[in-house]
Amino acid sequence: TSLTIDGIVFVIDPGFVKQKSFNPRSGMESLVVTQISKAAAQQRSGRAGRTAPGKCFRLYTAWAYKNELPDNTVPEIQRTNLGNVVLMLKALGIEDLVHFDFMDPPPPETIMRALEQLYALGALNAQGELTKTGRRMAEFPLDPMMSKMLLGSESYGVSEEVCTICAMLSIGNQVFYRPKEKAVHADNARINFNRGAMGDHVSLLNVYNQWQETGESTQ
Repeated sequence: TSLTIDGIVFVIDPGFVKQKSFNPRSGMESLVVTQISKAAAQQRSGRAGRTAPGKCFRLYTAWAYKNELPDNTVPEIQRTNLGNVVLMLKALGIEDLVHFDFMDPPPPETIMRALEQLYALGALNAQGELTKTGRRMAEFPLDPMMSKMLLGSESYGVSEEVCTICAMLSIGNQVFYRPKEKAVHADNARINFNRGAMGDHVSLLNVYNQWQETGESTQ
């Protein structure tokens, strides 16, 4: 809400937003296009008219604003994977997570899914207590699966490679750029990185290694 862009006098609000959402049943996170909230709509309209008179054009009806949009955006803790949050709370000595006084309590199913994942990774024992591995995992500000991957890499002598892969995964889909005017060239380049690789993770490692071999070129 503190963002001010000089010269903005018109805002076009389509009424939708891409939001990260977590499905506890499948254990998958995804970006979902969903309706904005009334609070978000007010924030968008506030981008115009801060430094000069302005106007916001909303591409939805007043009836839709009043009857279809929720009042507030769902807090992120209620729609994301809580694996790292649960691990940190366990490391702080908080055992009863179901009755923990969250500011915005997440769904119990999401907490249970996080506990199951941490148990499967060896971070928790059968009693839900933090293990030695779990304490080491809690030292990393990462998703628990990445933390376990980093710890496991030590045994196989591939810590440098796995650290690179984790860093590449952390930046999302920003590795491969596909401009419209060079779409075919970009697709062929991506295929070359995948050739001989045993999955997406090794492909990302190939991208990083080639970038280093070219003197960290931006081309």
